Amino acid sequence: MIDQIDLPKDLLGSFKRVSRRIPVDLRKDETLIKTVVDYLQLGGEKLARQAVEAAKQTYALEVAQRRKKAREEALVRAAEARLAAIDEASGKKADGLDDDDDDDDDDDDI
Repeated sequence: MIDQIDLPKDLLGSFKRVSRRIPVDLRKDETLIKTVVDYLQLGGEKLARQAVEAAKQTYALEVAQRRKKAREEALVRAAEARLAAIDEASGKKADGLDDDDDDDDDDDDI
């Protein structure tokens, strides 16, 4: 994506310097690239760097939130699996009990 941007020659050096700061995962983000180009045209390299830093922080927060959510989901699945195993084990114990109503246990009827 970065190689496909048409830039004026006077911004090419600044864009290359700023684009080195863009994380690999964000290099295909068209919105960020267009923002960097616009900021270079309007405010210069310093403003473009600030945009890249803000995008990096936002991306880092999004990654952290996705990881946290994945960990929470894994914990929930593990807890559900443990509960299912406990229920299954308690169900087997209950099935092993003598629940039939035959009178061979009742010795006090004599």
